[in-house]
Amino acid sequence: MIDSLRVYVKGSPLNGVLFLLLLVFTGMAVFSFFGFVISELFLGIPLLTDPTLVDKLASPELLPAARLMQLALGLGTLLLPALVYLWLSSSVAEFRQMFLSPIRQSVLISIAFFLVAFPFINYIADWNANLVLPTFVGDWMHDKEEQAGEMTKLLLNMPHVGVLLFNLFMIALVPAVGEELIFRGIVQRGIIKQWANVHAGIWFAAILFSAFHFQFLGFVPRLLMGVAMGYLYYWSNNLWYPIIAHFTNNAVAVILAYGMQHGSVDGSLENIGIGNLSIATFSLIFCMMLLYLFRQHQQTVFAVSKGELD
Repeated sequence: MIDSLRVYVKGSPLNGVLFLLLLVFTGMAVFSFFGFVISELFLGIPLLTDPTLVDKLASPELLPAARLMQLALGLGTLLLPALVYLWLSSSVAEFRQMFLSPIRQSVLISIAFFLVAFPFINYIADWNANLVLPTFVGDWMHDKEEQAGEMTKLLLNMPHVGVLLFNLFMIALVPAVGEELIFRGIVQRGIIKQWANVHAGIWFAAILFSAFHFQFLGFVPRLLMGVAMGYLYYWSNNLWYPIIAHFTNNAVAVILAYGMQHGSVDGSLENIGIGNLSIATFSLIFCMMLLYLFRQHQQTVFAVSKGELD
């Protein structure tokens, strides 16, 4: 059966897309059910017998269930489907190639990139959020954004370090690994192979990555972050770098929220770059410099590696 599935997945790009979607929706259904059961049996929150509570998960009294469901969906919708798909569609050698040991200098550049990008991303996010849209579309987007904002605010309520560490795992690590596996390791790699166009593959995967979050008032900054991570992967052929960069971006948001809640971080720090074109421009320039350094370093690494092989 496993061999038949491998033949089917590799049979055509359409087969691969359909099978990946099947894995995603199956994982979502199965892990949601597990979340409902655990919530009912161990948290005393009857999501299984009272499904209407699912629409009220942004309520503070349902916070434990909200955290549980967020983690379950991250594992079931992203991480597990990606690993199963790659297991079926890629050889052991291909999988190992995607996860070669990262080089320290490239890791530091990946981390620095998303730290330096913070003001520029804030500036673009503010511009994106204030776009004037047609009434129907705009109202729908604002409603979705408000719902996501309420849930995010609830999840980022961190009274002690234990919740901070849990959030770093749930909000930063799981999405970083799962989303990079799917959107860079599967979608981007597959599109580039199919279309023979690197830039189209990177941008199309980034568009899907941004749309996947259903937060369209932040669509453009998330798209640009997806493009940056796409080039990190393409230039290095190593998924560790976009995963590390993605984790850095998410972790910074979690740590800032924790610091502001406990008075150790100035609340104005999270708004740096908003409405300030000069800071945003400098941020963008430094980002481009870091991307250039990353690419040059990877070219050097490949040249040295090729020389050793020769």
